[in-house]
Formats: sequence, C-alpha cells, structure tokens
Amino acid sequence: MKKLEDNLIVTVDDARVTIYGVRLVDEKTNVSLYLDARQFILNSLNGLRFSLETGEFRKSGSLHNRYGDLQGRIITADGEWLQEALIAEGYGWWDASPKYPPEFRERLLVAEKRAAERELGLWREFSVLDANQPPNRYWDGQFIIAKGVVLDVYKSSSTTYLNFGEDWRTDFTAAISSTARKKFEHGDWKLTDLKSKSVRVRGLVRFYNGPYLELEFPEQLEIQETAGEG
Repeated sequence: MKKLEDNLIVTVDDARVTIYGVRLVDEKTNVSLYLDARQFILNSLNGLRFSLETGEFRKSGSLHNRYGDLQGRIITADGEWLQEALIAEGYGWWDASPKYPPEFRERLLVAEKRAAERELGLWREFSVLDANQPPNRYWDGQFIIAKGVVLDVYKSSSTTYLNFGEDWRTDFTAAISSTARKKFEHGDWKLTDLKSKSVRVRGLVRFYNGPYLELEFPEQLEIQETAGEG
C-alpha cells in the first residue's frame, strides 16, 4: 500500500481501491474511533501484499465506481476480509452499496449485528432507531439505521412515501422517487406491499416534516417480518 485516503487505498503501482461496502466512522463523529479505524487498516495492509477478489462484483456491474476506482473484496495477507473485519470491530457500518453481491452483503450484515450485540466501537454510542417513535431532534445529514413497522404507503406521481407514524407532517418517513421506484419493484411485487411490514432502512436523514430518509437503492431497505409475527 502506498497511502490511505479516507476509504480509498492507493497501491504502490497507483491502483485505486475503495474499501467498498463499509461506511467508516468519520472524524467529526468520533475522532478517537476514526484514528483507531485508520490504524487498523494500516496495520492490516501497510507493507503487506493484499488481493482484491472481483469476480462477483464484475458480474453485478459494481467492479468500478463512477470515478473508475476498483471495488471488490479486499483480502489481507493473512486471509482476512478487510471490510468484514472493520464492521466486526465496530469501525463502520454496512453502507448499503448498490449492486453489492447478496452473499457478501449478508456476511457484512451478520458482522454488523454481532458488533452491535457486543457494543464494539461505534456501537457504544450508536443505536438503531425506532422509526415508529423517532427521537425528537434536529436532523441534518446524519447516517442512521432505523427499524419499524410501515403504517401506511402513499404513492404520488413523483414519490412513494413509507410512513411510520399517524401524522406524515411529523412522523418518520422514508421516500422513494419515481425514478428509483423501478429499482425496488419487480414482477408482481410493489412498494405498497410494505404496509404493515417490519423493515430496517439506512442512509442519510434530514428534517422535512419530521425525519426524512430518501431511499435510492433496494440495498437500503431490509424487509424483516409482518407486524405481529414472532
């Protein structure tokens, strides 16, 4: 490794490899944990060879990002999957990357769940929000994970709204634009089928008639169970 730039690794031959699939804790949120995460990456890669597994990412069309940087599974010299290890230690979250190979996505979600259960790293302070009873605060671009039952689905010509409360003017709302809607819906399945379902959503939230989260990719939405089921 030649250098580390946030979530980008530059190799000695100037290849640019993103730490794809992980949203690392940022410096503004927790300086100490941010520095620990960087040191963990440096210790894993500095002076050591690593490989980049790209087969499944090539198949899913996610081998490169829009800047041309390489994306895949970063495997360290000792055989460890770097992205999974970072999430398992609580240095970051699964970031809901679009077109991420499903089998690898599931492993990252398992690592995230275990880190949360053990309250490692960022999970000492960060928690999954209750979408049906969101905290009363000012939202301005924070990354969140929220879980709740979709009480109603409203579809307009431009946007589909998933409402988690009785009053859309103040409740937690997840919104899918008409452009993004076709990424979510397939076959006979429609977004309106989410009514009364328990879901988890993640992404950057802002304030717009209450906490407002725009979903751009299906990976940001996990359908968990029907309300009332065990």
